[in-house]
Amino acid sequence: MSNLRITKGELITPESIKQGDLYIEGKELSFQPKQNKDSYTSIIDAKDCYITPGLFDLQLNGNKDCNVWNSPTVNSFAKLCASMLRSGVTAFLPTLITDDIKNMQKNILLLESFGVGNNISSLLNKEISRLFKLSSNDISVANDLIILPGIHLEGPYLSVHKPGVHPPQHIRPIDIDELRQLIKPSVKLMTLAPEGKNGKLAIKCLLENKIVPSLGHSNATFAEASDAFAEGVSMVTHIFNALPTIHQRQPGAIVTALLNKNVYCCVICDGLHVDPSMVKLLLEVKGKDKVILVTDIAAVGTTGGGLMGSSITLSEAVVNVVKWGLASFPDAIKMATLNPARAMGLEQQIGQIKEGHRADLVIWDKSSLTIRHVIANGTKIV
Repeated sequence: MSNLRITKGELITPESIKQGDLYIEGKELSFQPKQNKDSYTSIIDAKDCYITPGLFDLQLNGNKDCNVWNSPTVNSFAKLCASMLRSGVTAFLPTLITDDIKNMQKNILLLESFGVGNNISSLLNKEISRLFKLSSNDISVANDLIILPGIHLEGPYLSVHKPGVHPPQHIRPIDIDELRQLIKPSVKLMTLAPEGKNGKLAIKCLLENKIVPSLGHSNATFAEASDAFAEGVSMVTHIFNALPTIHQRQPGAIVTALLNKNVYCCVICDGLHVDPSMVKLLLEVKGKDKVILVTDIAAVGTTGGGLMGSSITLSEAVVNVVKWGLASFPDAIKMATLNPARAMGLEQQIGQIKEGHRADLVIWDKSSLTIRHVIANGTKIV
């Protein structure tokens, strides 16, 4: 699609909600036409719709089509990407959980072969395009239909006291030499329990390699978590889950994170992992700028009342927060777009509707908050 005009929608930008048209020239967004308006042969009428940036999920393990942990094929991974795109997610971090170190290394290299941490591979892009039945003309400009900025390693350096679904036989104390074997150019986020031996060295090593360290699956005390945040840990992985519960005499890592103004808190808003009242507490204390919506969606999903990763999409998490009365739609969108982009240092590339930015957009029906259209890198795919 060479050019596209989106009319009559309400644009949700970091600064405001404003009525207006958007213009897409190839891959890029513009608030003003760069040619005669009549030359825009492709037009989307967005009356009674919100227009938002594409969503960005920092923790995505797979779905019914693909298990990221289990050596996915290009075809199965393309199905995962297509499913995410249909739900408005135009960027995500494939997440690998605790495993044998050699298996983790193998899956890191496999994801790198798909283009994770770089431009996606032509083979993956062709598979995604085929699933959307796009012609070569449709994607002649938009080379990559989805952004995969990097890998999220969730483990293996977690607390044996807070394993969650991570296989306990592979949870291990931090070994710096071993950690360096896991550090690849594609790895951008790592969840670890920073308490105990080598925690500070691990944080330093991650930061030196431009990897965001996140506290999670941790049994850290208030003091230990405070030290970790002072060393440079800037995020908490799925807060309230796989962490010590709040206790009046042993406040722990959750309270440390709530009180630290610089720390981002990721939260799973499926109504099962965290009660909505706890999400309300989180938002009241942290504010809209430091909360990040994540899904932790996994092939196993949440089954039989057990928490085995979620079965929710990020767009559903956005709608839940709004329907629970905890945030406005613009604020919920910010928690699923700009906040994760800022936390990962990617806000100049994704996460906001901005002149010259890549054209990743979601068009939502205002009354039902259902998705009408998704535009990925300038190409209308839904």
